[in-house]
Amino acid sequence: MLNAHLRFGLFDYYRRTEKTTTHFKLHLDRFIGEVLPDPPRQAKAHFISVIGSETQISAVSAAIFLEESFTVEGPGVQPVRVCLERNAQCYRGAVQLSDRKKSLRHLIGISEEFAAASANAARSLLPNSTPPFVWASLAQIHGLPGVPEWAEWFHRQLERHKAIVPLLGIGCCPVLVKGNKERFLSWLSDGVRKGVLPFPTQMGPVRWPSRGLSQVFHAPSN
Repeated sequence: MLNAHLRFGLFDYYRRTEKTTTHFKLHLDRFIGEVLPDPPRQAKAHFISVIGSETQISAVSAAIFLEESFTVEGPGVQPVRVCLERNAQCYRGAVQLSDRKKSLRHLIGISEEFAAASANAARSLLPNSTPPFVWASLAQIHGLPGVPEWAEWFHRQLERHKAIVPLLGIGCCPVLVKGNKERFLSWLSDGVRKGVLPFPTQMGPVRWPSRGLSQVFHAPSN
């Protein structure tokens, strides 16, 4: 937790009406976004995690449902306008600090696509870019046969076919994986046929390592 505040980003909310102007900035500890080709310096947000007061968090929650845009910035991410777009989901909670009488409010916003990971989709949004996490996630999403030891080989196939793309991330290192179950199965079939993907030597269930949220949303080390 040393110098944790240096890893936070900023979430800038600005809304002006005929009668009022609302403007505030919140601490942003996690963000996943996808740059849009047009217009420039705008991105589609897939995941945001912000901390603020009750009034601020209520305003952000309402703005998300109204499909309003925000500005985010942080380590490695220049200021960019983002929007969670339609059918986004919000989850709210509280963070109690020892030196404050009132607890802070916490909000997580998730895009419809990120929340609905599906085997039928040709895109998979993942919050972690490490080969073991990418392989385990795709194996679960698409019901792919395999063992954890195939992670490095499978990740090389994603890179060779240019099927993995880095996304904007604050507090994590997200990626977009392009491809469906049929495509991935063809790679695995080819690897097994060539003998580069070994099967387990012992019979029994395949045990995949478990990961907590602190490992899933892992901030890249500098």
